[in-house]
Amino acid sequence: MRVLFTSTNEKSFARWRDQLSALDSRIQLVNLADNPDLDSIEIVLAWQPPEGIFPQLNNLKLIQSLGMGVDHLFKCPDLPKDIPISRIIDPDMTEQMCEYALYGTLKAFRKFHLYQRQQRDQIWEPLSRNFHDQFSIGILGFGELGSAITERLYKNGFTNLHVWSRSKKRTKMALSYAGSNEFNAFLNELQVLICLLPLTPETTGILNHDTLSKLAPDAFLINPARGEHLIENDLLELLDSGQLSGALLDVFDEEPLPQTHPFWQHPDIEITPHIAASTNPRTAAEQVLQNIHQIMENKAPLNLIDAVKGY
Repeated sequence: MRVLFTSTNEKSFARWRDQLSALDSRIQLVNLADNPDLDSIEIVLAWQPPEGIFPQLNNLKLIQSLGMGVDHLFKCPDLPKDIPISRIIDPDMTEQMCEYALYGTLKAFRKFHLYQRQQRDQIWEPLSRNFHDQFSIGILGFGELGSAITERLYKNGFTNLHVWSRSKKRTKMALSYAGSNEFNAFLNELQVLICLLPLTPETTGILNHDTLSKLAPDAFLINPARGEHLIENDLLELLDSGQLSGALLDVFDEEPLPQTHPFWQHPDIEITPHIAASTNPRTAAEQVLQNIHQIMENKAPLNLIDAVKGY
């Protein structure tokens, strides 16, 4: 079977091609540079696909996102409405995201970001310590990633955990909040806020002045979800006023982040280049191949998303 690969990260094409071919020699992964016969394409592996490609795929049966998120697909104006979309659910990506969230949480908990500020100012001043059971952490989103990160933080001694989602979740590790009616109660006096929400019209701009102002004074923000969740000027204002003490950001409205962007030089913002959970063909290829086989056998693919919900 011939499968089309289209991604803004063309460097990964060879890795995906070789990995899939090693698992099943019948799979021929091609990209647009190969000038393939588009009528032969039944599956697309996509990350931020270019406009104009989908209308040319007359026999398309599946769009396979090359990541856990699918919002990049819904930004494509000619995305077909009748073709199923699957996303990757990779334990390796979950592990990476857990590490990222734990790193940011420990940074805030041990006040390492404040000590970095002191180092810049040549100040030697031990600060009061935090205690695990009193240190309140909020997790926006309680899906695959949110539940895994909650468990990881809990196992690392953080027992004052709060989670928020669209509907009530059952968990013994955290207090669960749901819906708009409980959103403010969830935010109240949190010392760390971790955003793991999918990007939808309802969650766009959710990390705004009003939301972040409800956190505890000197709270710390961690955003490895999507840049569009954050109102960037609101974050800068709250950092400069002292309402927030720092932020760890992996995603941005514009990527790569422009060199003139104020985040680069802000002393209380740590930036990473969208690497909190990178898709690795070595660990993800098997489930992508399984979906290819499902299509070849006229079976329903795995990890389908709900197009109405957008995730």
